[in-house]
Amino acid sequence: IHVLGYYVDHKEPGLVEKINQIQETRVARNLEMVEKLNKLGIAITLDDIKKFAGEDVVGRLHFALALLDKGAVKTKQEAFDRYLGNGKPGYVGREKLTGPTAVTMIAENGGIPVLAHPILLNISDSALRLMIREMKEAGLKGIEVFHSEQPAAATKKYMDLAAEFDLIITGGSDFHGESMPDIKLGRGFGNLDIPYSILEKLKECRR
Repeated sequence: IHVLGYYVDHKEPGLVEKINQIQETRVARNLEMVEKLNKLGIAITLDDIKKFAGEDVVGRLHFALALLDKGAVKTKQEAFDRYLGNGKPGYVGREKLTGPTAVTMIAENGGIPVLAHPILLNISDSALRLMIREMKEAGLKGIEVFHSEQPAAATKKYMDLAAEFDLIITGGSDFHGESMPDIKLGRGFGNLDIPYSILEKLKECRR
């Protein structure tokens, strides 16, 4: 589950402390994943992986890009299928916040919590409704209806869910920098078009 936090005070001490704690666990996890890959015969270092992360927090996508660069795999998907996916030999789990916990943290900080790209959750409609209901009780304000990787039917479904749960509508291209070269900032695949009125509604929710 990914939760977007709009208009969050990113300098608030309590929030900064929690984020730092989470990042520390990710650093330890990344080192453990490097060690596992080394034991599998892949000569790779954390510095090799950081090259693809830039200023971002290192994640599995950056591992995949580094493995591709090293010639250990032929595609990013192969990196996940062979090494980095859940249960694969190079995978290490990490601490995660629950959806409601993340929503509460954002809301208590004065931000607007929004459920990101539900299309990528790969859960049933009934499970999605239950998730949204629980997150709504925690303070969820919106749902990302528009996204690069979904058909029109999915967009319509999320529109209906937003109306059903009285949530604002947001959208995005899911731009992640050079690691996703086919997606540009503010422009997704195909004819993705997010009206400016959505931003206006988001601003109204802030007031």
